[in-house]
Amino acid sequence: METTSSSADNTRSEWSPVLTRVRLKGGHHVVTRHGHPAAVLVPTAWHAQVGGAVTDTITAQDAIRGLAELLDRAHGGEHVAVTYRGRAAAVAVPPEWHAHVTSAGLNGGDDAAAAEAAEPQ
Repeated sequence: METTSSSADNTRSEWSPVLTRVRLKGGHHVVTRHGHPAAVLVPTAWHAQVGGAVTDTITAQDAIRGLAELLDRAHGGEHVAVTYRGRAAAVAVPPEWHAHVTSAGLNGGDDAAAAEAAEPQ
């Protein structure tokens, strides 16, 4: 699993490549605010495989417009799914939850293969 990171401002300006990397390549992306992790964007298939429970769903357009709110919600403990063109794209999760799951060895299998399998043929 490839993990990348960027500040909230950089994530906002690079939203499309970040979401694509998470959605299609199975990467995990840490979004920081004031130098500290605020949320982690993870593939939806990985999130489901490790037992994550989505609390709400928003569109990618709403996520980028309200990135501060999305980060607040994830940092506050919510798991917010983000859709792109009506399909599941990523889940914003709390950094602590992500750290716990990954340190426990719950890797959910091959992220890239799971993302590819979820794409229509």
